[in-house]
Amino acid sequence: MTEAWAGAVTLVVSIDTEEDNWIPSRAGLTARNVLELPRLDALLHRLGGVRATYFTTYAVGRDAGAVAVLRALRESGRAEIGAHLHPWNTPPLVDQSSPRDTMLKNVAPALQQAKVRTLTEMFEQAFGDRPRVFRAGRYGLGANTVPALVASGYAVDSSVTPLINWQQYDDGPNYVGAPLGPYRLSATGGDLRTPDPNGPILELPLSCSLSRGPLRTWSRVWESLNTPAARRLRLQGLAARLNVLRVVQLNPELATTAAMLAGTRRLLAEGLRYVHLTLHSPSLIPGLSPFVRTRTDCEDLLAAVERYIEELATHTSLRFATVSEAASRSAELVASGD
Repeated sequence: MTEAWAGAVTLVVSIDTEEDNWIPSRAGLTARNVLELPRLDALLHRLGGVRATYFTTYAVGRDAGAVAVLRALRESGRAEIGAHLHPWNTPPLVDQSSPRDTMLKNVAPALQQAKVRTLTEMFEQAFGDRPRVFRAGRYGLGANTVPALVASGYAVDSSVTPLINWQQYDDGPNYVGAPLGPYRLSATGGDLRTPDPNGPILELPLSCSLSRGPLRTWSRVWESLNTPAARRLRLQGLAARLNVLRVVQLNPELATTAAMLAGTRRLLAEGLRYVHLTLHSPSLIPGLSPFVRTRTDCEDLLAAVERYIEELATHTSLRFATVSEAASRSAELVASGD
C-alpha cells in the first residue's frame, strides 16, 4: 500500500518567465523561449489541471509575440501572470551597472521604487490589469523593496528561498532562518526572515528543504554552518561534498526527482500543507540556460516535472493553485507552526 505523507497538499508551480539572455544584458534581448510555454502548459494540464504562475520580466512584456502567448494562457483560465523584476534591464537605467546591482536589494531605494513602477506600468499596458504577485530577479528581494511593492499595489511576494544564503553571489540576500511556509513581511523593511503578523505583503516562499531530517533539528545544524566563521571555512560546501547535509530546492533544474520527493516529505513532516515547484522558462530551449544544454536535457527536464507531480499524487491528496490562489488561503497551508 502506498504510504500517505499528509492530508490535502496544495501544489504551486511558478515559472520565471524571462528573456533568452541568461547573462544579464541590456542589448539584443529576445524572448523566443516563451513560445515554448504552451507545451509546458499542456503537460501541466494533463497532470490533473496544474495551473502555473508565470513571473514575467519587462523585456518579455515588451515582446509582442511573447505577450500574445501569455495572454492566451491566462485567458484559457489555466495560468496567472505575475511580475518579475530584472534590475539590470528594467528602466530607469543608470549609466553604470556593477554585478552587485543585479541584486535588487542593492539598488538605491528610490530607484527600486521607480523600477517597480515601470514594470507595473508595462504589465498594465501588455496585459490590461495590474499584477498582484511579484518575484525579484535572482531572488534579490531587499527590505527597501517591500515599500516599493506596497506603493505599486502588490499583495504577494514570492522571492524568498528559505535555507539559502545568496551573499556570495553579488551580495544577495541571506534567507537562512526564514520560515518555510507563508508569512507576512514588515512594511518598514528590517530582516526579511522575521515575520510581521500585520505586514502588508504576504511572502509565499519557494520550497527548499534539506537532505536530512527532521528539519527542525537539521535546520539548526545548517544555520550553524552559515555563520561568518563557518562560511570563511566553507563548511557548507564541505558538508555538501561529503554528502552530510545540503539544501534541496524544489526545482528540476537543480535537483533529481528523488531528492525533491524526499525533500517534500520532510517539509510536510514539519506541518506544511503546500509545496512550491519552480523553474526558468529559458530552460525550455537547449543552450539558453546552464541547466539545459541539449534537446535530451530539455526532454529530461519536462519528464522530471511529470514524474515529481505524478509521484507526489500517489502519496498525498493534491490541490493545485496559482500563487494568488495559494496566498488567499495561506492560513490553511501551515497545519502547525514552522
